[in-house]
Amino acid sequence: MIITNYISNDVLTLYESDTVAKAEQLMIDLGVSHYPVISKGKVKGNIGWNIIRDLGKSESLKDHLLDLEPFYLHDNSILFDSLHVFSENETNIIPIISFKEKFLGVVLEETVIEELASFQFITEFGVYMIITTPIKKYSTSEIANIVESNNGRILGMLLANTDEDSTQIILKISAENINSIGDTFERFGYQISNKYFEDSKQELLKERYDQLQKFMEV
Repeated sequence: MIITNYISNDVLTLYESDTVAKAEQLMIDLGVSHYPVISKGKVKGNIGWNIIRDLGKSESLKDHLLDLEPFYLHDNSILFDSLHVFSENETNIIPIISFKEKFLGVVLEETVIEELASFQFITEFGVYMIITTPIKKYSTSEIANIVESNNGRILGMLLANTDEDSTQIILKISAENINSIGDTFERFGYQISNKYFEDSKQELLKERYDQLQKFMEV
């Protein structure tokens, strides 16, 4: 899970003395939105494609250091730390630096996605359920007890859309009877944002459940 385990070793280094043309070609070849610019073994910043495309090809990157975007991760970061950096900077590449700020390499978004796709939360068959509860009432142990008391098993749990009053939880559950789990959550005061059953238990229950399984299966 340490971020250095996912550094791409075949990515060429771009120096501040290089030309815009070289930067442009490297970005095209790698298919990235940014590229780290290096000087004396350290990251000066990241040049973005939206900047590069408007510059003269023969110009030096050294003349455009003020246009560089300052994002990176330290080598003691974990895989999940990269998700925020990718999103916050609208990028698909992150430079990794040491404690002494030495440039170690880059991590690509596609590499992170491939690794996350191998997690049990994604690969194992199950059903997704989205529940909402007041933030003061949120309890992982209670959620687990509700699922397990109905002979279910939690494959994964993610928090989403949390505000001052409530939090939304995405569950992936392995269970033979998803309806009883949903019923129990409602008895305990949880709101089911995405119901996999009808309150009236109509005959369309199984059909809708099967459709949801096909839609949500990863």
